[in-house]
Amino acid sequence: MARILLLSAYHSASHKYWADGLQKLFPEHQWILRTQPARHFSWRVRASGWQWALGEDEAWQKRYDLIIATSLTQLGPLKALCPAFRDTPLWVYFHENQFAHPLGAKQKTEHQVGWQFQSMQNALLADAVSFNTEWNRFTFFQGAEKLLRKFPEKLPMSKWNRLKDHADCLPVPLDEEGEIRSVSKEPRLIVWNHRWEWDKQPERFLQALVLLTEQGEPFRLAMLGSGGGRNNDLAIYREKLADRIVHWGEADPNAYRDYLARASVGVSTAAHDFQGLGMLELAQAGARIVVPRRLAYPEMLPGACFYEGSWGNPNQDIQDLIGALRDVLSLPKGKSLGLVSEMPTWRKWRTKYAEKIASMAFL
Repeated sequence: MARILLLSAYHSASHKYWADGLQKLFPEHQWILRTQPARHFSWRVRASGWQWALGEDEAWQKRYDLIIATSLTQLGPLKALCPAFRDTPLWVYFHENQFAHPLGAKQKTEHQVGWQFQSMQNALLADAVSFNTEWNRFTFFQGAEKLLRKFPEKLPMSKWNRLKDHADCLPVPLDEEGEIRSVSKEPRLIVWNHRWEWDKQPERFLQALVLLTEQGEPFRLAMLGSGGGRNNDLAIYREKLADRIVHWGEADPNAYRDYLARASVGVSTAAHDFQGLGMLELAQAGARIVVPRRLAYPEMLPGACFYEGSWGNPNQDIQDLIGALRDVLSLPKGKSLGLVSEMPTWRKWRTKYAEKIASMAFL
């Protein structure tokens, strides 16, 4: 049994899913979980360690066999100000990286560079780093090395190169959900299950559906996902698609699971996705998957129906999506286009995770 401190400084839904899954899968270990809310991103990345290290929580004075932290946790102050942590093995897990993350309209390049340096520092402080996908790993090291070459003096790179050589990929696995795959699919039910925010580009998806409606293509829409109450810009699409909509807004867990089970088609138009848990959930449930040929999708969803699209050209993205949607909506039952069978489940990945924990906690 190992005593493990698990740190998640930006505890979004996917980070919670991973942390909960780890603890559930390995009940033989003693887990101490500490989290911070998924808001104020810049402050979390740059000051979450200060907030913890300067606090009165007795967890910062105790000793552990292993510390596991997400890459958005600011680890320098914890290592510096918590003597009990200094010799404890540290495993940093990258759900994402800021080198492949697009900037929002209100974000500044210098802020992102600061976040990038912070993630590089976390990696160098770690005894081991893991990424959820090879695409995440590749874009992190590619971006980091490009940034390091801007230094006015040449930097010693031996430690960085060792870090790169030993970094591995461990996906966020899914729970076993075999029974919902056997549920009868509702013909032409399209499900969207992402955040309603700029980086997931719901406007492009909804614009494509409006055009399909104008062209007489029949379908039904379940518009799920968080953030719907904050994005009033989408209200116009709700009006235009009113007679096609069966659900609009964030769904409770039971309703969410029901729509996953019934979904005929699942769609993403994301500007970034480092693994794509929402799409994997839809694929696991048996929906046909329509995604752009970019990001981590070719790696994680090799059987999907891909559209070429263009992140920088919204019109091309929308037109290519329309073509892909027509293809899958017109398929007779039994055709394989868009169907993905192999899923990374906790059962399949338990051994790899167990080996990682054992090797680092010296079990």
